[in-house]
Amino acid sequence: MNKDALATSLADLIVEFNKKGWSAATGTNYSFRVETSDDFYWVSQSGKDKAYFQADDFMKVQLTGHVCPGYEQFKPSAENLIHAVIYQKSAAKVILHSHSVNATILSHYFLDKSENYILIAGYEVQKAITGFTTHEEELFLPLFKNSQDMQKLTEEISERWEFCNKAFGFAIGNHGLYTWGKDLATAKRHIEAYEFLLECVYKRIVLNK
Repeated sequence: MNKDALATSLADLIVEFNKKGWSAATGTNYSFRVETSDDFYWVSQSGKDKAYFQADDFMKVQLTGHVCPGYEQFKPSAENLIHAVIYQKSAAKVILHSHSVNATILSHYFLDKSENYILIAGYEVQKAITGFTTHEEELFLPLFKNSQDMQKLTEEISERWEFCNKAFGFAIGNHGLYTWGKDLATAKRHIEAYEFLLECVYKRIVLNK
């Protein structure tokens, strides 16, 4: 898929996710790159309303996280460095981020219990996450405390990258979920699976089971 087609497809998906309630008040951020050999990627501009997101609302950023020449008039998402570190460390081509209620609440709930992951086990949908082939396998979704210091946060992500890489995602307390994939279809499958699984985890807590 070329750059224009990928930008259009991802923009359409962003609007769809907004309808699910995953990006209220212009929140969340998304990005893509066409080839893993690229030393740049395309990330959503800051403050864009995801209900009306369009393909030209992406901007070009270097793999270091710095804005590419010619795009200085635009402002990338405040969490742009998170995208940069994921691309630096993986073969991801698409990164998706959600601010769903379940991801926001559960990430803080488990961190508040001094747990740095959410354990997910026993669900058939786990097999939608790349590398997982049975519901019997334990899936650990890493958790990080929220911070406005992106340098500190990305350093913490790097330190625990082995776990993030296996899960193809992580969540930030009182914030939301990040996940990615080798292409748009895979990243979409991952985020939909995690949102379903997190809702299951939440409802089991409510049912006290």
